[in-house]
Amino acid sequence: MGIDINEPLRVCLEKFSGAKIGAPKREDSLIKQFEALARKMIYGGYIRVRNEYAIFLSKVEFYYHEEEAVPGERIIDSIVYHRDGRFLHREVPYFPIMTLHSHWSGFDITFEKETSHYRASALIRKYVVIDLKSEQKEYIKLDTSPNSIKPLDNSGKIKTVGKIVASTEPQEDDRSTYLQYYLNGFSIDGYDSCIQWRELDNPKYLNVIREKRKNAPEHDWGYVYQDKKDYFAVIQQVKDSL
Repeated sequence: MGIDINEPLRVCLEKFSGAKIGAPKREDSLIKQFEALARKMIYGGYIRVRNEYAIFLSKVEFYYHEEEAVPGERIIDSIVYHRDGRFLHREVPYFPIMTLHSHWSGFDITFEKETSHYRASALIRKYVVIDLKSEQKEYIKLDTSPNSIKPLDNSGKIKTVGKIVASTEPQEDDRSTYLQYYLNGFSIDGYDSCIQWRELDNPKYLNVIREKRKNAPEHDWGYVYQDKKDYFAVIQQVKDSL
């Protein structure tokens, strides 16, 4: 069964089938699936962080690496962090679907499959943040320019990482590692961390554009909205209902 973006994201990720075995160009069999998942992630929902933030994805980059040889050409993605042989001297356990994987480049949403021996994930490369705590639910972005990094005390030794700037217009951020300032507070006691993917009601699925991944040109598996104005209009409509 193919991916149907009208279904929840978890179902879409579960239906991802990896590269087709026996295809003349196995990588080509991934493209249609990646495009569907990108449309789902960019237009179909958002990440809610407790009652603090709503994070909308505006660009995602896919990573796919096969741990074992398969009939035909094995697909290797050397930049993938979470795979055997990269760091630990043992086999790396597979993440459950929809795990948030934090690493040096930001956060992945994973959809690996142990029975098929592949690693698969979507890196959140660009995003828009809404402050749910503010009265007007403003768009926010962290300003880390030198003038915004101020001492916290009179000694001048302890400084902030910057300041939050609010706006009535969407503020896209391509600093993927800065998601750490919003995506935090994960539970380790077995209970919900209150960080969830929220599906949109009757989403408007627009097209996406395929482009190169940042600092990872081995495969051109990056996807971004087709038109920024239309994408921002979708977010604004959702914002009014939050």
